[in-house]
Order: sequence, then C-alpha cells, then structure tokens
Amino acid sequence: MFNSKMGSGLIALLLVCCTTLVLAGSGTGDTSSYTANSQSVASTGGASISITMDSSADCQGYVICLSHDDLVVTLDSITTGGTAADAAGAEFAIANTYATNGTLGVVMDFAAPFDGHVIPAGNNITVANFNYSCNNAVLYTEGDTPPATESAALTFEDDTNNNPPLENVTVSGGLSVYPDPMNDGTCDCEPVEIPAEDTELWMTTSFPEEAHAGESGELCFYYYDGDDYIQGMTMTACYDCALTVGTEWDWAGSIVEQVGVEYLAIQVDDDETDGDDCEVVVAILMDALPPFDGQTLPQTPQGPNDATTWDASMLIGCLPLTIDEDASCDSAHDISWCNGINGNGNVTLYNNVVIDFQSLQNYARNDTSVYVVPEEVFQRGDCNGDDKVDLADAATMLANQFSGLPVGCEDACDTNDDGILNMADPVAALNWLFKFGTEPPAPGPFNDGPDPTGDSLPECNSDDTTCT
Repeated sequence: MFNSKMGSGLIALLLVCCTTLVLAGSGTGDTSSYTANSQSVASTGGASISITMDSSADCQGYVICLSHDDLVVTLDSITTGGTAADAAGAEFAIANTYATNGTLGVVMDFAAPFDGHVIPAGNNITVANFNYSCNNAVLYTEGDTPPATESAALTFEDDTNNNPPLENVTVSGGLSVYPDPMNDGTCDCEPVEIPAEDTELWMTTSFPEEAHAGESGELCFYYYDGDDYIQGMTMTACYDCALTVGTEWDWAGSIVEQVGVEYLAIQVDDDETDGDDCEVVVAILMDALPPFDGQTLPQTPQGPNDATTWDASMLIGCLPLTIDEDASCDSAHDISWCNGINGNGNVTLYNNVVIDFQSLQNYARNDTSVYVVPEEVFQRGDCNGDDKVDLADAATMLANQFSGLPVGCEDACDTNDDGILNMADPVAALNWLFKFGTEPPAPGPFNDGPDPTGDSLPECNSDDTTCT
C-alpha cells in the first residue's frame, strides 16, 4: 500500500479505473452506508475515530470526506492500518488532512495483474481511522464540579479543498454508490480530574503578635505533605515594602539541613520604585548533582485525625526580616504568596512543587503578616519628660517616691535600670551629673530609644514613640 498526499483528480481517476475492470451496470441496486463511531476521550489526549461501512456488494474502492470542529479538535492523520482495506490488500490509498476536514481515497486493485482485490460485502466493516487530538486540556480539581465536555461534531460532507471537489462514494460493480445513510459522529473531549494535593505551605515570622519599627527577626517557610516526596519547589511571595527581606538563607534546625540540598537560588527585589511590589523568590532542588541519588523532602507526620495541620509541618528554612524604621504603626504589613513575579530578573516565576517530576501548582498556601504598634521611647534619667537629664530630674524622682508626684514614664525615672524605683535612682543620676559616675544604661541620657531590657514597670505614657 502507498500513502501519499495527492490531488483529488488522481483519486477520481483511480476510482474510474475500478469501473473499467468490470461490466458496466453490474452494480445496479447496490447500497452502502457510512458511520463515524463517536468516542469520548480525555481532553489531554486524543481519539482514533473508526469509520465503518455497510455494503450490499463487494467494494472496489471508496472516498470518505469528513469535516470536524477545528476549535475543539485537530485532525492529525488518516490511516487504514487494521481496517478491512488493509486486510484485503488495498493497493493504493491517498489521505489528505486540512484545518476543518480530511479526505481518504482507496482503490483496492490498482497494480497489475489486476486480479480483483475487493472488500467483501458485509456490515460494520472498518474502512478508515481518523485520528484527532483535543485542542484544549480541560482540568479540574478532585471534589470540584467538573466543567462541561467539549464536543466536536464529525460530519460527512463533500470536500471543498480539492479541485475538483471530492464527494463521499463507494464503488461496487464498477458503479458509484452514494452511501445512505451517512451517520455523523462526535469526538468528545472530557475534562480531566486532577487529584487534590494535600501539600500545604506556610510563611511565618519570628516577631511577636505586636512588633515595633526597627526590630529584626526571620521569615520562615514550612511545608506539609503526608503522602508525597517533594523533589524541589519554587516559593514566590510579595511583601509590604515597609519590610526588608535579606538573602542569607538559614537552614539551621530544618529538615532540609538534615536531608541536604544541592541547588538553592534566592532573589529579593526590595525596590518599591521599579513598578512592582517588593518580591522574594526562593528555589530549591534537592537532587541536582551527580550521582543523582534521588534525595527528596520526606513525607511529614500525619496531623490529628490525619488532617493537614500546622502542627505536623516541617521547617524548610528562614530569611532575615527587618521592620523598617519608617513602617506605619497600628497596621498589618502583609507577606503573601503570589504568582507571576520576576524578582530581579526577566523570567516570570510562580509557586510550584515538584513531585514525581511533575510541576504542581494547586495546593494550599498560607500567608502571614507583621503587625506594627508604637513603641515608647525615652531618655534614661529624664524623669520629668523635658528631653534633658539634669538636677530637675533627680528632684522629680524624689518627689515621685516620697510625695506621690505623678510621672509620665517610670522607665525614664529608673536611672540604674534595675526595674525598681527607689532612692538608688536619684543617687545614680546625681553621681553621673556631678561626681563622674556611670552614665545611665541604654537608651542613655542623650537620645530617645526603646527600653532594651524587660521589667515590671508600666509602659510609658508619653508622646514619644517610634511612630511618626
């Protein structure tokens, strides 16, 4: 058998040849019909639609013209392998594929000695395979409502691409027989269900529930996956530019430190003037170097009742995080997972985990934020709140302790920073002022600053805070 893209004129000529091999008119009363056998297939693949024929007489050749919806499917090829034409030794077949249709012309007896190859009469005889691929991969997550099936109509209709045009016909007894009926079909591209991934990622910070401008801590990443082994991941996040993220990755205490990682890439875009958000990109690949022995992040322990929980997560690693001095107070500064960012480069990146060499993007991700509140600042020893430390402050300390004079910031009156207001504080102030004594501890007597040491004294009630 020969397969070639040839013109309709040759197909017509070959079918005429069939008629010369038999007595004219011997096919009178012969009938035939065509059926396109519908199939439903996954929208990520394709289907081989078989064309079957019913024929009341031996078939010497045939032409099939079948159109399709090119928005839904693409006709990749037309074959006769495994068909009755193949079994009967068809000596010539010509297939043409077009954007919206395809044609097949077959002559059973084409070459000398012209010994009369035919397809015997019968029903449901497979004579062609039209091979389609679905154009649109329609995916949905397990548990969601499936989207609609995309259906491509397959219709027997005369061809308009060839010159002269071809028409659906069979040849029996040297005469043209026009198939009737011609039963159209469909190629149905079904939505594909994607298993719901139980992978879950978190970002958290080391800051307390209420943080202060100027504080430094860490932004840490955690994962949960109870039934997969993660080969790597890209983590992309956008953050409020009132925060500053560093690039010094810390594996300490993480599962990644235990397993070992062979590739790490970090990008931090901290420029709020470049037209996009402040962004951070972290990519890790566990097994990136010879001998490629397949290390992965392990499955996490199951949480209570086998549920995905924060308690069962494992630490991936941390980056330095600082609250800028000019961060607004009484507000949350967000750090959120985001896709379609470019960091410092040109490539658009997105969140994904690699499991079984597949890139997965459909999994839970948990954002975080830093809530910044005002922090009282003071000068150590400035008990009367006039922004200087002098003899008046020692007098205020004595009046507070022995006469009940109210003060706005008891921490400022705690000159020696022992967490107690008593006679030692005015003595420490006088010794420093007049007898070259030790300077009051941080934040010191000259500049405003927060209290670096914890104590039981009440928070200052003044107009001096880290917020402007």
